[in-house]
Amino acid sequence: MDVGSNKTVCLIGREEPGLGVRLVGSGFGVSAGLKGGAVIDLEAAETGIRTAVEKAEKAAGVTVQDVCVNVALRSLRSQHMTVQTEFASGAVADRDLKRVLNSSLSEQAQPDHAIIHAIPMTWQVDDEDGIKDPRGMYGQKLGVQMHFVLGGIGPLRNLAHCIERCHLNIRSVTASPYASALAVLTEDERDLGVTLIDLGAGITSAAIFRDNTLVHVDALGVGGRNVTTDLARGLTTPFEAAERIKTIYGSCLHGADDDFISVPCPPIAAQDELHHHPRSRVTAIIRARMEETFELLRDRIHAAGLENYSGRQIVLTGGGARLNGVRELAEFVMSKRVRIGQPHGVFGLSDVLGQPDFAVATGLLKQAFETLPEAVNGPPDLSGRAYRQQRYSGNAIGRSMQWLRENF
Repeated sequence: MDVGSNKTVCLIGREEPGLGVRLVGSGFGVSAGLKGGAVIDLEAAETGIRTAVEKAEKAAGVTVQDVCVNVALRSLRSQHMTVQTEFASGAVADRDLKRVLNSSLSEQAQPDHAIIHAIPMTWQVDDEDGIKDPRGMYGQKLGVQMHFVLGGIGPLRNLAHCIERCHLNIRSVTASPYASALAVLTEDERDLGVTLIDLGAGITSAAIFRDNTLVHVDALGVGGRNVTTDLARGLTTPFEAAERIKTIYGSCLHGADDDFISVPCPPIAAQDELHHHPRSRVTAIIRARMEETFELLRDRIHAAGLENYSGRQIVLTGGGARLNGVRELAEFVMSKRVRIGQPHGVFGLSDVLGQPDFAVATGLLKQAFETLPEAVNGPPDLSGRAYRQQRYSGNAIGRSMQWLRENF
């Protein structure tokens, strides 16, 4: 279930042995209670979720109890950490891996941020690093380089509460750009280095992959709604009319005849008359906002030191990826090759569901049948117990109890 700022999408699928995942039902609802990916109206958001789930249940002929959901918040951020510990046995065992992973989770736990993803990137045994699976190897020190994706605990609690009000259980939570990547990226792209940009209605988020591993996540609090708002203000027209103008006349690139094409703009007040603007004005407003968005992402990726590490390929998804000329504008600003990513890997996707704005929902459906290499399974801890574990981890009694649990 993709709970976005513009719409809620629910997809139901089943796994067919030897073939993959097949879509059996889909449903859509209007997300009137979300802004910037965060819930601002519980009742309105609940209505959108219930509508989408009920339509999907009716189409599939099943009842949904557990859902895999996405999260797209401006507080999404990445943090890397390297943890190393000594182990007594000569060969690395599962319990040694678990101890190192638990140690990293305890050190990373924070009171105001929840861990959404905890991904072991590489392992180290003594002085050897870059190891994918250290089990069975001999040494005295074991270390791991972790990538944590964090999100604000307040918005996550509100989202969880809204879903629980719909009598649904959260099976897992996935960052939106990560889910989109599972739907549209190829294995070669993830291995060689690629940046996925999800152009959502309320949030623009990015995920960077290298060596088949998610290495960075970032998010901006701007999206397609900001483009619509700019049009409504610049053209002095209602928001709904601006959305329609963006869909019909919108483009990121100027055309040779834009000055001669007249765009009708409905008035805001009933007594005002219909007025017109040249299409060039519409294009200028859209291009300014989209160019600023790509520049902000480019600068943040550069500040994180990942400009060269992220490869030479960019993939665009989300509703904003359907704008005319957005690929060419992204190539101009980011100075990289850009393609539009469409979801694949699920049987039964219609032409509508195969569009870029359904990449998150498709990725969540695929993820439900896959086992991702993460240290955290299930929904994130929103209770604060992980933070208390960190606070008392240095206690001698706590260390003794942990040793007993691991060895007996």
